[in-house]
Amino acid sequence: MKRKEETAFADAFQDRLAVASTEKVRMVIREQYKDAFDILQDCENANLIPAIIGPPGVGKTLLLRAYAQKTNRLFEWVTGDEGVRPSHLIGSFNPALVLNKGFSLDSFEPGPLLRAMVFGGVFGLNEGNRLPEYVQNSLLEPFEEFSVSVQRLGRIKAHDGFFPVLTMNPDEMAGAHRLSEAFRDRVRVWIKLGYPRKETEIEIIRVNCPEYKLTDHVLDSIYSLVSATRTNADIEVPASIRAGISIARLAAEMSRREKREITHEVLSHAAHHVLLGGLKFRPGIDLDPAVSLLVSRALASSRAVATESKSDEEDTEA
Repeated sequence: MKRKEETAFADAFQDRLAVASTEKVRMVIREQYKDAFDILQDCENANLIPAIIGPPGVGKTLLLRAYAQKTNRLFEWVTGDEGVRPSHLIGSFNPALVLNKGFSLDSFEPGPLLRAMVFGGVFGLNEGNRLPEYVQNSLLEPFEEFSVSVQRLGRIKAHDGFFPVLTMNPDEMAGAHRLSEAFRDRVRVWIKLGYPRKETEIEIIRVNCPEYKLTDHVLDSIYSLVSATRTNADIEVPASIRAGISIARLAAEMSRREKREITHEVLSHAAHHVLLGGLKFRPGIDLDPAVSLLVSRALASSRAVATESKSDEEDTEA
């Protein structure tokens, strides 16, 4: 019975690998994203290492994934935090295999950075400014010389297609370290991403909800909700683009289950559940009522704008 389960898992795993390898990245490459995409290409051609800087959820990692897919390359990435060690990036020896095979390549398990260097892939160091300084400094050789010394195996030179890119949240965000001066010096180009314009963000939400029929009014209301969080002085971390997508998808499913259109009531319910965990308010603010107030005000404003727009259209027709 156990053998049968292992075989079934192996077959299902291979099937999921095949699906992942053919999955297309859903991204709207226009305006700031088109500019960033072009600069990435220029940096690679010029042998310059870029950093993409922007708040959480604006599509930094997704842009790199789209870039790798467009250029038909492997994409590897690591998200930086206090627990990341150089061995997580480069790889390490498997003790059990070392007992049988010694310190050979057969007993070495490569990390994402080394895989990208060997196969010539795009490597994204996500939130690189959350790495401790000594881990940042372990990247000096790969980012400067495009080579790395693997313990007991030797020094390798990266494949010509290897392209490392750093992504970062703004320095002022909590939990970020300063980049070491040595590591910062290896990063030559800085690409800034912010929240996109209304039309672009709405298109991003629509592209990520292909199975739902979302009206322009619903999309406008969702944008009003997320954009209101970005101008509120009581909110330290506002809603990301992902929050808008989540509100759209949850509201669409709620309305489908209840067999009715997406109303403001449905949007309010969905937005409350999404934003409860998607926002960070200043200390001392009671989360639940603050989210409820924000949602009700944003939707009321959106409804008023929609009513005024409809009235203007009727006057024009008259």
